Parts: sequence; structure tokens; C-alpha cells
Amino acid sequence: MNPVDLELVKLKRQWQNVVSKNGEKPMLICLGEKHETDLFDGFIKSRLSEDYDGEDVFLVHYQEFNGMDSFGQALFDEWKEYYEMLEKSEKNIPQWELNISDEKFKTDAYKAFFPLLELKKNFPNIQNSKIFLYIAPVRINDSKELSIWVKEWCEICEKSGNQDIKLVWAEHHSYKTLPENASAHSFRVEVDIHQLMQNTAAHTNRKKNSADTDFQQQILTASNHLSKGRFKEAEFALKTAVKLAKEQKNKQGEISAYFMLTQAYIADKKKERAEDTYRTIFEEVEPDTPLEVQMYMNYGSYLLGNSKKSRAEKAFEKAAEVAQKIGEYAMAIECYKIIGTLNDTVLTKDKMIEYFEKCMDIAKLMEPSTRESSSLKFVASMLFIKYEGDNDKKTVLDNEMKNYFGDDWKVSVEKPKYS
Repeated sequence: MNPVDLELVKLKRQWQNVVSKNGEKPMLICLGEKHETDLFDGFIKSRLSEDYDGEDVFLVHYQEFNGMDSFGQALFDEWKEYYEMLEKSEKNIPQWELNISDEKFKTDAYKAFFPLLELKKNFPNIQNSKIFLYIAPVRINDSKELSIWVKEWCEICEKSGNQDIKLVWAEHHSYKTLPENASAHSFRVEVDIHQLMQNTAAHTNRKKNSADTDFQQQILTASNHLSKGRFKEAEFALKTAVKLAKEQKNKQGEISAYFMLTQAYIADKKKERAEDTYRTIFEEVEPDTPLEVQMYMNYGSYLLGNSKKSRAEKAFEKAAEVAQKIGEYAMAIECYKIIGTLNDTVLTKDKMIEYFEKCMDIAKLMEPSTRESSSLKFVASMLFIKYEGDNDKKTVLDNEMKNYFGDDWKVSVEKPKYS
């Protein structure tokens, strides 16, 4: 398990503990430093691509907050589109209606809350599940109105008596957007950067695997500087680590040190240097290896974070091509799944289907155990919905998946929102 995955496992345990102990709270707020809330964001998104049929449902939304009279409607419109697609693939689903009382509301939060209650009633497989609505607007036009919207959501939720629908938010522990809210439970996520870097050093230098090696010492020194915001000192230590790794002919350590250097540049807002370092990585990394695939995936994620969607798609495309070439089929599926999901819009629906179908083609080459641990069920479940009225394609897909996983192959999926 790589160091980041280890942190995600820790976060998953903390999340489960927070949820179990705060059943009465309609809202959960994750607090932390920027890198810590970013990790939480990644953890929430990871819930979308796993097999959670019959368990918790995560709805993730990044769209802009335009005002307290329109945000709830925007959420409902997206869910309604998803619901209408489900209607075409399931039997005897009742009409999804927005049934509310005559009570006057200050915001349109009710337009988001009440449909979720209805959703739970309509689908037996999630009647006993919790629904977590994670909102992380890319832009907030009026933070005061957002605060009012959130507060009313909590009031409506508490008044309903339902404890299975929760609003989720993440923000900096010191520079907060939302004021204190008695209806929300806040919890602090803390990632020990020093320990993370130490684990990374051990993970990438297993042959030596000694805390006293010069290479690892530079990594630890860099992590200490980074945790204190001393970026120049961290950069110097990481460049030294690169030099030492080259001398030791430790190619994996060299590439990992370069990758950490990109993160230091990004933290120091030196995007051009980060780009240059990524170019160096692709020149130096051994071609046709899992490490090359991982670096292209990392680069794709970096580009997505900087709103460079088309370039990000090319990076994931390259990663998928290499992964297929070397037989890392699960990684290839993951890359094509990301590209497909990025095109989950009305205008690019055909492109999404194209890339999800590539995943299905790759699945034919996989060993059963590898196929089982991949995200194929998620991809196929989304593809089944996207086929809409094409019953021939649905039948072929259904038979193929039943052959792989049995009759109960479908998983509950929600369409992620990418801005």
C-alpha cells in the first residue's frame, strides 16, 4: 500500500467513527490545512468509484453557488436527470415528485432536501442507506447567502426527523467560510506530512530501507521544511535527493523525489517550474513501466486541478495506452473511466460511452481476480444507464457482466459533477 493510500485508509476509519457518533447531526464539517482538506476531497470522490451497492450514497457537487434561491434547484435538476435515466432501466419506479408542505422558506434548500427523502422511498436498495451530499462550490458569489442556505437545510433536516441524509462540507480550520453552526459537527483532519514523507521514502527505497540513508534523510528534511512553509529549503533538499538517487541508480527514488518537487513548486505557486519538473519526469522515468503510468495519472490530476481538462484527458490517455501495453489493465480502466466521467454531459455523452466501452474491451483481457478488484462494476453500471433505450446493447452488457460477476453485478452510482 502506498503512503497516500495509507492516509486514505486512516481517513476512512476516522470518517466512519465521526458518522457513527453523530447520527443526530444533519451536517458534518471537515476542517484542516489545504493539503488535508484536499485529501478529504479525494477520499469523498473515491467513494463514487467503489462498490457501495446497498450501503452509503455519496453525491458530490462542485458547481458555483449563485444564490440561496437557486442552488437547491440546481442540485435537484441534476438528480432529476439521473432519476429519469434510471426510470428507463428499472421497472415499476414511481414518479419522482417534489412534495413539500405549505411552509414558507427563506431559501430553496428544501428543493434539494425533500427529493432525497423521496429518493430513499423509491429505491428499496438504499432505504436503509445514508445519503451524504458533499458540496464544494468552485466559486461562491455570496458567502452570507450560502450560510443562510446551509442553516435552513439543517433546520429542515432536523424538523423532518430523518438522520440518514447529511450535508458535508470541508474548509480551512482557521480561515472559515461558514460561521459556527450548532446543528453541524466539525472534525479536524490532520495529516502528518513528516510521517507521510518518511513512509514515502521507505516505500520508494525498499532495498536500503534505512532511516539513516542519505536519500531518506533529504526526503525527511524536505518534509520538515514543507510543513513549516519553507519552500526554498524544501526544494534544495529534494534536488539533493534527486542527485543522491541518481548516484545510487535508484530510478524509482529519483522519480519520486522529482514528483515531490512538483508538489513543493505547486505549494509555492511556481506552476511553470512544476510543469518543467513534470517534463523532466517523463524524460527520466523508465518507459513502459507502472511508474510511468502513475506519473501520467498524477500529471493528469494536477492538470484537472488547474482547470486544464483537455490536457488532462491527454495525460490520462497516455497513461492508459502504456498501462495496456504492459498489461496493467486495472490502471488502464481507471484512466479511461476518468476520461469518460469527465465527459458526463449532454453534449459529450457519446464520448463518455466510447471510453466506458474501451473499459469493457479491456476487461476481456483481465484475469478474474484483477477484474474483480477493478472499477469495472462502476463503469458498467454507468454504461447501462447511458445506453438508455438501446435494449440490444443493454442485453449484451448485462450478459457479459453476469458472466464475470453473477446476477447481482450492478452497483449504485451517482453522476459526479466536474466543473
